[in-house]
Amino acid sequence: MNKKIENFLYLLIFSAVIVSFAVFSYYNFGNKADFFCFVMQKNFTANLVYIALLFLAAGFAAGYSLCAFLKSGIDKLCSAYQKKHENISIEKDCDKAKINALEAKIATLEAALESALNNK
Repeated sequence: MNKKIENFLYLLIFSAVIVSFAVFSYYNFGNKADFFCFVMQKNFTANLVYIALLFLAAGFAAGYSLCAFLKSGIDKLCSAYQKKHENISIEKDCDKAKINALEAKIATLEAALESALNNK
C-alpha cells in the first residue's frame, strides 16, 4: 500500500477515536458509574468520563506496546535478510574473482602454448 495512503488512514482512525471520545465525554460528563472491586470487596462510584479516559489510555498503551513488539520482530527479520543478502553478494564477488583468476590462467596458458608452438 502507498505510504501516504497508509499514514492518512492511521491519522483518520486516530482522529475518529479522539472525536468519538470527546463526544462521549460531552454527553456523559455528569454521569456516574458504580462498580464492585473484587480485590477490596467494596463498591466504588466514579465519573464515567474518568473510566472512559482510563480505558482510552490503556488502549493506546496496549496498541503502542503491540506495535513496538511487532516492529522489533520485523527489524530482526530485516537485519537477517540484509545479512543473507550481503553473504550472497560476497559469494558472488568471490565467485567472480575466482572466474577472473581462472580466465587469467587460461590466457597465460594459451599464450605459453602459442609461443611453444611457434618455437617448434
